[in-house]
Amino acid sequence: MKKKTLIALLMTSAMALGMCTPAFAEESDVQLDSAVPVEAETQADKVVIAVDDDSFTIGPWGNDSSVRDWTENTIWAHLCYRPFIGAMLENDELQMVAAKSVTKVDDATYDVEIYDNIVDSQGNAITASDVVYSYDKLAELGYVSEISLYYGGSEVTGDYTLTITLSDTSEGAIEAVLTSCSIASEAWYESASEDEINSNPATTGAYIVTDMTAGSGVTLEAKDDYWKTEDKSDVEFQNVKEIEIRCITEASSRTIALENSEVDMAEVSSDEVSLFEGNEDYNITKYLNGMTQYLIFNCSEGNPCADVNVRLGVAYAFDAYNMSLSAGEVVLSHDVAPNLATDYVDAWDEESYFEQDLELAKEYLAAAGYDESNPLEVSLLNTSQAPQTPYVALQAMLAEANINLTIDSQDRAARQAVQSDPTAWDISEYSNSISDFTTTYWNDLFGGETNQCFVEDETLQELLAAAMADRSEENMNAFHEYIIEQAYIIGVYTEVRSIVTTSGLTDICLQNLNPVPNAMTFTEDYTSVG
Repeated sequence: MKKKTLIALLMTSAMALGMCTPAFAEESDVQLDSAVPVEAETQADKVVIAVDDDSFTIGPWGNDSSVRDWTENTIWAHLCYRPFIGAMLENDELQMVAAKSVTKVDDATYDVEIYDNIVDSQGNAITASDVVYSYDKLAELGYVSEISLYYGGSEVTGDYTLTITLSDTSEGAIEAVLTSCSIASEAWYESASEDEINSNPATTGAYIVTDMTAGSGVTLEAKDDYWKTEDKSDVEFQNVKEIEIRCITEASSRTIALENSEVDMAEVSSDEVSLFEGNEDYNITKYLNGMTQYLIFNCSEGNPCADVNVRLGVAYAFDAYNMSLSAGEVVLSHDVAPNLATDYVDAWDEESYFEQDLELAKEYLAAAGYDESNPLEVSLLNTSQAPQTPYVALQAMLAEANINLTIDSQDRAARQAVQSDPTAWDISEYSNSISDFTTTYWNDLFGGETNQCFVEDETLQELLAAAMADRSEENMNAFHEYIIEQAYIIGVYTEVRSIVTTSGLTDICLQNLNPVPNAMTFTEDYTSVG
């Protein structure tokens, strides 16, 4: 079942890549998953990895970041692990981590039994009460949208048993809940200082943190006495003893680090990956970034973007292709969601999607009361660590339609703090990853008591509910078309990224479109630069 699902994933994504433009990668160059990971008999000593992220935390719960994407499942045990997009509990496709078993009681209720020997890196035994605490704490902190959307609560029923209740029984909800929460000891977390939580955490996963310097990097080491010795999930493999992650934000500096044998593995920008092509000393893996870029319009009362004419005016004043020219290799969007799930309607990719039309843009803006004598003034919130050239290109295109765009670039942590504040921005660049279905992705953006664009729209919610209940092509088309008509959020593109490794690293494990460093394949003659 797993192998068949991976093949389906490759085929689905290949179709997305088939509609190529000069900014696209060749279909045959992009991989979305390596061979099924195998736990190595011989452990490699070390791997040194360069990432583009210098704003991150490694405590059990925190804001999204590249470092967290690459390490969270490695250092923190979750109840379950989802090894590929669309893996479902009912098909026995989830991998058990802290959970020994998960039993469905009814659509909204699940009984969970955890292993009775879970111990964190500081010797704290983990019981069902710690699991309930972890879920309730994450729900309180609000870092994970899936928990906010689907988690209704949990209750301890025994030392190692608990019941989880869903607030939303949509397909994929239980999988999202089971795989989205790091488990930590309540006693440790409540007694630890903020510095201890983020520099010397009591990890429950297969690795400990041996060194952590904010903004610089983090070093992980495989636990010699990890509590789980058999039936390990992929994220519990310990194929390498030490994982050192270095934060190198400049793309050219990551390339130089590879060339100078300072790192074993790095994400390399699309305009520099050719430096390593044809060189037998390096291996190159291209893959779709797990996060798809989109633009959110702030539809709260009093904001200029609450007017649909303003939103459509902006939408037709630019095109994603011209933005993508400075972003490197991409797959252009034809919906707010990427073409990666089985319920995505492939016909959408043959349709036009907000292509630039300045005259039409000006007509919409005029209907909203804006013209050359009274230009629209709006701000764009984005992350300073991300490449800025696509948004400078956006700014220039909007100026042609008499739209003055101010770019507000903030550090990741700072922008996360204001992302849910409707008074802080007019338009926001954001990204999200797909875990199973297009409808789940839509629900992350538009569902729940609050949504990313602060809109109150009964028709939107009715169409979303219909698509969530029955993913028929009719229901999918109805929601897709309504979102285009209202332009609440506009999909832009998904980046094609390149990982370059030294020759001793052969199979890069890319599960859920994120690398899993501890499950990679190291050749017998592999030697780390570190």
